Amino acid sequence: MFELGTFIFSIVAFLLMFWIVSAVGFKPIAKMLEQRRVHVTSQIEEAEKSREEAERILAEQQRVLEESRKEAKAILEAARVRAEEQARTILQEAQAESARILEDGRALIERERAEAMNEVLSRVANLTVELTTKLLAEHVTAQVQEEMLAKAEKRLGELVC
Repeated sequence: MFELGTFIFSIVAFLLMFWIVSAVGFKPIAKMLEQRRVHVTSQIEEAEKSREEAERILAEQQRVLEESRKEAKAILEAARVRAEEQARTILQEAQAESARILEDGRALIERERAEAMNEVLSRVANLTVELTTKLLAEHVTAQVQEEMLAKAEKRLGELVC
């Protein structure tokens, strides 16, 4: 049943096996587990750094995008203001051109009216002189004719002015 020799042999064999397994098995396994822990820790830290870098890049991209939007908005606003200014300038130029053309037309009309009046007055004067000459040629002397012509020219000058 209980044999002391077998018991001691079993204890010695167990301790010897424990020492061999511990020297050959536990230390390499412990070393491998430590290496694995270090590797996993470094990967976790690297992943955390990558996440932080990705967040930083995302924030930078969002900032750049927002700046681009603001810049595009400013460009569109400047273009709108420039277009309104050009439209105002074109309208002012068109109104000025219209006023100039209208004034030129009025001046032309006034000039042609004055020419027509002068022509009519000249024609009336010539007809009057001609008619008067024919009528008075038979009844008036040269001195009376000269006086009448002077009076007619005087009155005609008053009408023209």
